[in-house]
Amino acid sequence: MRRTLAALLLISGAFVLPTAQVSAEPPQISPPSSFEVVIPFPDVCAFRMTAVVRGRTLAITFLDASGNAVRGFAGGQLFVTWTRDDTAFSRTFAISGPTFFDASGVAVLGTGRWTTPMVDAGWVLAAGHLTFDGTQDGFALISTMNGHAVSLCDLMG
Repeated sequence: MRRTLAALLLISGAFVLPTAQVSAEPPQISPPSSFEVVIPFPDVCAFRMTAVVRGRTLAITFLDASGNAVRGFAGGQLFVTWTRDDTAFSRTFAISGPTFFDASGVAVLGTGRWTTPMVDAGWVLAAGHLTFDGTQDGFALISTMNGHAVSLCDLMG
C-alpha cells in the first residue's frame, strides 16, 4: 500500500512540477479564398484533356519562436472537372485533400481524395493516406499510399 501511495505521489508530482514552456509565434492563417483555374493536359492520357479546378481553400503555416515556418496545412472545398477535349465528356470530383507541408512549403502528406500523378501509375483519382515525394510537372507526386487509386485515363476513357 505504501509503495502504491508513493508511486501515485511521484506520478502526480510530475504533472504539477513546472515545465519549460515551448514558445512559438502564432500561426499565419490565410483566410479562405475562392478561385478557379483552367489547366490544359495535352499528354496525361492518349487523348487531350482540360481540368477546371475550383474551390475555396484555407492555409495555415505554423511557426517556431523565431518566426520560421516549421510545417503547414491547406484544406477546404476543392473540386476538379476533367473534360476530354475530343468528346466533351466530363466528370467532376471532390478533391479537397487536405495537404500537409514541410518547413520549406513542399507537400509531403495528403489525405482524402486527390487527382494527381502517382509513381509508376500516371495520373490517378486517389483516396486515402498519401505520401508525396517531389513533384511531376508541378503537381504533388504520390510515392506511397494506404488507400485506393484508379487511373484517371480509365475513368475518362
